[in-house]
Amino acid sequence: MPLRDLTMRQLYLDVKKLNKTIEHHGSLTLKNPGTDIKDCCITSALQCYRSQVDLLKVSSNALLCHKVQRSLRKPHIFEKLKGINISRQDCQKNQCQSCDSYPSTDSKEFMTKLISLLEMANSN
Repeated sequence: MPLRDLTMRQLYLDVKKLNKTIEHHGSLTLKNPGTDIKDCCITSALQCYRSQVDLLKVSSNALLCHKVQRSLRKPHIFEKLKGINISRQDCQKNQCQSCDSYPSTDSKEFMTKLISLLEMANSN
């Protein structure tokens, strides 16, 4: 199995594990890039996910939270996500949304979307 597939699979498993340790409170809202991301905007969407993961209320295993954040920076993850062509549109870098412009959702919905995005990449 190629390294990028192994790296993506491990990130997916880590995010699912992390989701089980999160204290989902309705009062915590996070910016959520969702799963409908243009290929050229994968980098900014991953940066947003990474910054928001830092805000999660983790009941235990803060090391796992940091591991997920580090993994979201890896080039293998970017390449694997870019390859799924979630939204096939020509775009320029300045057309990508900033993290602040994404809709806010609760932590449960945030994790659901992140897991869905990783599932889409793993199925490719």
